[in-house]
Amino acid sequence: MNIKEIARLAGVSVATVSRVINNSESVKSATRERVHAVMKEHNYIPSATARDLSFQRSAVVAAVVPDLKNPFFYGLIEGITRVADKNHYQVLIFNTNEDADKEYEVLQAIRERNVAGILITAAGVRDERTTMLLKEYQQSGTPVVLVDRYIEGGEGMDTVMADNETGSYEATCELIRQGHERIAIIAGEKTLSPVYERELGYRRALAENGISIRKKYIAYGNQMADRSYSCMKKLMSLSKPPTAVFCGNNQMSLGALRYMFENGMRAGDNVAIIGFDDIDVLNDVGIPLSVVDRSEKDMGGKAMEILLRHINDSDAEVAHISVPTRLILRGSEKAKL
Repeated sequence: MNIKEIARLAGVSVATVSRVINNSESVKSATRERVHAVMKEHNYIPSATARDLSFQRSAVVAAVVPDLKNPFFYGLIEGITRVADKNHYQVLIFNTNEDADKEYEVLQAIRERNVAGILITAAGVRDERTTMLLKEYQQSGTPVVLVDRYIEGGEGMDTVMADNETGSYEATCELIRQGHERIAIIAGEKTLSPVYERELGYRRALAENGISIRKKYIAYGNQMADRSYSCMKKLMSLSKPPTAVFCGNNQMSLGALRYMFENGMRAGDNVAIIGFDDIDVLNDVGIPLSVVDRSEKDMGGKAMEILLRHINDSDAEVAHISVPTRLILRGSEKAKL
């Protein structure tokens, strides 16, 4: 009988058993009693190693993101590190480039780093390898927080998400208020939860306002500017092109705008555009783009706070945080009809 078997029989993590052995006050009384009962039933005598386990906890966490070139994820990391610094934790940052295979390699490599917890924005929603590894980490006492994207099979994990559906719903409703009916959406990869939620908000706004949902006005990209450029080109080549476009993220907004600039079109004049996530560089050079904004730094900070809560108390309840969005109008939602 060893500490891992005690943890399994008691239904807790190895770290929790170690805290019970070391009389840590962070363990709930009911959990403490359950662990003691299992230990007594199996005549388990803690070893020196078991007593030392709780003191070997690393002051390092891992943050896994899909695209550090995207300002949203850069801001997310900034929010994470701000809270980590205040609590004397260091953050190891891993970039997967939206590649599920790279993500799997990263999660395997993290095993060797002895991290105290993992924050992750997954490259895909249905990668069984990622789900399996994250569950293994949790079962071994390393907490996991999902940020910005859900994963299939991750129902028991903590989450910090934006209210994507409401944000896209309000953006589409604003375009309708401006008199638009031919409204297109440039969405991202269908397997990602924010993409699905933002398309859902777009569809709901059209349906509630009696506007037909036309497949030709729904273009799927891959979160990147180049694909969005191609999507915008295809939309503008239709016999009846849209008069308004909702772009599903900041990189796709940039791709759509690049196509417009190269073809002598202006946002808010020839075509109305609202993007998702603000783009500081556009504001810096005086290009007004209406956006659905959310605080990525706030999301990162909240995710780190939740992770620290689980690091310090393995019995902390699972948290699901929804960060609100806000619609910022700068004039690009208008266009000549």
